[in-house]
Amino acid sequence: MDTSFRSSDEYSRTVAAIAAAVGKGDLRHAYELSNWAIGRGLEGRVIYNARALAYQASGRFNEAIIDFRHALKYSPNDAVIHAAIGTTYAALGDYPEAIRAFDFALAQNPAESAVHVRRAKALVSNDQYDLADSAFERAIDLAPNNVEALSDLASLKARRGQYDRAKILADKALAISPGNPVAHYALALVETNHKQYAEVEQRLRFLVFHRDLDIQTRGGMCSLLGDALDAQGRRSEAFETYMRGNQFLRSENLSTFRDARSSEAVQHMTKYFETTAPERWKPAKPTAVTAQRPAKHVFLLGFMRSGTTLLEQVLASNEKVVALEEKITLNPISEAYMTSNQGLDSLADIHGPELDAAVAGYWERVHEYTQNIEGKVLVDKQPLNTLRMPIIAKLFPEAKILFAIRDPRDVVFSCYRRPFRVNTTMYEFLDLEDAARMYASVMHLAKLYREKLTLNLMEHYYEDMVTDFEPRVRAVCDFIGLEWSDSMRDFNKNAPQININSPSANQVRRPLYGEGIGYWRNYAEQLQPMMPILKPWVEAYGYSVE
Repeated sequence: MDTSFRSSDEYSRTVAAIAAAVGKGDLRHAYELSNWAIGRGLEGRVIYNARALAYQASGRFNEAIIDFRHALKYSPNDAVIHAAIGTTYAALGDYPEAIRAFDFALAQNPAESAVHVRRAKALVSNDQYDLADSAFERAIDLAPNNVEALSDLASLKARRGQYDRAKILADKALAISPGNPVAHYALALVETNHKQYAEVEQRLRFLVFHRDLDIQTRGGMCSLLGDALDAQGRRSEAFETYMRGNQFLRSENLSTFRDARSSEAVQHMTKYFETTAPERWKPAKPTAVTAQRPAKHVFLLGFMRSGTTLLEQVLASNEKVVALEEKITLNPISEAYMTSNQGLDSLADIHGPELDAAVAGYWERVHEYTQNIEGKVLVDKQPLNTLRMPIIAKLFPEAKILFAIRDPRDVVFSCYRRPFRVNTTMYEFLDLEDAARMYASVMHLAKLYREKLTLNLMEHYYEDMVTDFEPRVRAVCDFIGLEWSDSMRDFNKNAPQININSPSANQVRRPLYGEGIGYWRNYAEQLQPMMPILKPWVEAYGYSVE
């Protein structure tokens, strides 16, 4: 940097102009000025902060973080910049880093209600619901009329099944801002719980077009509205509503996921395992032992909407079970070994220190989520880990695998109608044919895995558990080495709080019910074009094709 500018009139005028542009919200002009200044060797908090804000506004989040951190060199304890860094990390989906940044900002300025709200949102996205609840409450204590805090907390309460408190908060938000879409969404969740489907329809029918509605919430509202129509027997209208919500989400996410599809990764692994020799995939033997391990290690796999959440909740109601709700325990190993043929070859040959490091890394991630596993049965539930069975076979040969199965037609339609947080896999469910093809591809790959890998696996049928609960659950317990507990009969009351982002959240809070079995028949006409794709799997798993 040319320090002569620090005391020059040019430096002062430039900084003043940049600050004025930021103050007016003209980030394009602020970017032009700050970029020019940095090119001239000028530096400082205002200059770097302005360019960072412009990067942030245009979606260049990594560059924004770099410039925000440059700005911090001139003001290390600046709460505003730390909060901006937190917002940027949240936009990148790095919620732990976002939370750390918000924590630092609030340590400097604990009375900033808006930052408590942003921290709470990051905590929700990081599945830390109790902390998020407290953060929203703190924001409301500081600013009782903070509509964003009131409405977001109402939504959180409703998704956690705390309907009375949700209604109070939503009503207060709407008294201040009658058109607030998040508060209306929370009330629609409350009304759905009370089976007030006509009220849900009236509330949401036009709200889904609200101009201030983010696309993910709009998709969720369309799903909820579709359910209200479905419950009234208006299946054609319901399907149109599900389709409309998915089209919103698909259009919004097309540029992000068009060239990054999970279906392509499945095809790649399928080609590899069609030709690989089973002898290459014999279990490896780790030599190092981590300090704390569970008594039993179980992976709960299958396909989304196959009853994995229900089974996990049943098992988690046993005090000897620790259940992980769809945590990213295997993702780093998958990224290292399962994205190329070379990586898969390395996984097939893994041994010695490399094997020990991979196993230790998994247990370190487990311990980030829970410390209470010694002497317990650890259930690592993540349907997407079906794609990662080679990792399980190689690294955890002693682990048991529960493989959930449900009528493929119910699975595919449920994936289509339920609102997931869109990523490379969930994007596949926004089109009914894509969803059917994704299901068939994953099941074909799972079949290949079972032919080529050494897996200690039990198939678990959703329908059997619903219609013959205790014998089926006892069979699962026998397989994984878990003693039956009478508390498992009341799983909906005894199990820990589940992930509110699971589309099954509200269903598994209820006593066992069978309405979901064969529900696809209500939409047989819409599903008919998918039958050639699904029929082989309907037959393979023993379901009637009629």
